[in-house]
Amino acid sequence: MSAANRSAAAKHRVQVRIGDEDFVLRSEAPPEYMQKVAAVVDAKFSELQAIYRHVPRHRVAILTALHLADELERLRAENQELLALLKEAR
Repeated sequence: MSAANRSAAAKHRVQVRIGDEDFVLRSEAPPEYMQKVAAVVDAKFSELQAIYRHVPRHRVAILTALHLADELERLRAENQELLALLKEAR
């Protein structure tokens, strides 16, 4: 999908704050959902920034992405295990 098509497809525009910076998000997702996702990212960023006070912000952002990706992969694996158990139970 081209950038023009993605922009046209995005129905909602929401301003969020992550790590003391404002961002404008555009998405087809409801604004409340986008704010919730941004709040999760902001919370993890703030947590890591407090731990790594002397690390540059861009590196904290990368650490945030890695932590959230790790959580996502762990949850995906857990989901697959649960689906396999459910399949066995049938």
